Amino acid sequence: MPARFSLSRTALAVATLFLMATPAPNWAAHPYITDDAGTQGAGNWQLELMAEQNRNDRTASTSDGVVRQNRRVTTFNPVLTYGLLDTLDVAFGLSHASQRTTENGATTQDVSGTGDSALELKWRFYEANGLSLALKPGLALPTGDENRGLGNGRLSWNINFILTQEVKPWTFLANVAYARSRFKLPADAEANRADVWRASAGLAYDLRDDVQLVGEAGIRTNGARTDPFLPGRNGQFAMLGLIYSPSDKIDLDVGVRKGLNRAEFDTTILVGATFRW
Repeated sequence: MPARFSLSRTALAVATLFLMATPAPNWAAHPYITDDAGTQGAGNWQLELMAEQNRNDRTASTSDGVVRQNRRVTTFNPVLTYGLLDTLDVAFGLSHASQRTTENGATTQDVSGTGDSALELKWRFYEANGLSLALKPGLALPTGDENRGLGNGRLSWNINFILTQEVKPWTFLANVAYARSRFKLPADAEANRADVWRASAGLAYDLRDDVQLVGEAGIRTNGARTDPFLPGRNGQFAMLGLIYSPSDKIDLDVGVRKGLNRAEFDTTILVGATFRW
């Protein structure tokens, strides 16, 4: 498989995971993809440090015959959020990604560097009786090198509708999100879908005051049009994890996300830390 194709797929995977997964405090956090309607409050800050490793080990028929591919995509995403108003946040996120791919035992790709950045707003426009609704529009800023497969090369945008319902000790989350990706390189535009949707839902259960058991499931558009190792138009996934909060200013989390069909990576390991002040 040509290196350009793998690089294009990496760029979209990084952009999709980052733009649709940025969490917020209090009700939900990383390791969710599904966002919550919580905001920081006027004048408050939050720093999230999120790391993920996507693993995919597949055999597929290609133009070169039957190929066994092992792919590892690792991302690190720090996100800084500030409360402009009690119901309105602004967030800026960076991305660093690395990918190593072997095919039939030979290394075909080994790339790492800065990816595209994100600038987002979250507006919680309704809150009553434990139910909160929010909108989260965002921009993907072309700060990654598209020639190395680390960015789209053009400004893209996304929007997420968010619902949160809290009935202690349970919290329910639901999202419907859309992203419009724009690509500078014709090869990227041909290899990737421009319109990407996601619908997902999550649950959290308070095991005790400082520990939550969290899980989610969802479906999202597979950004790659013709990747034989990630075939299909829509990927399905599920996640199970824990969030430990030693104080109301710190959350530590771990989780595992599994692909439920071949349009998703087999396994994603998630770890994160959130700090508020």
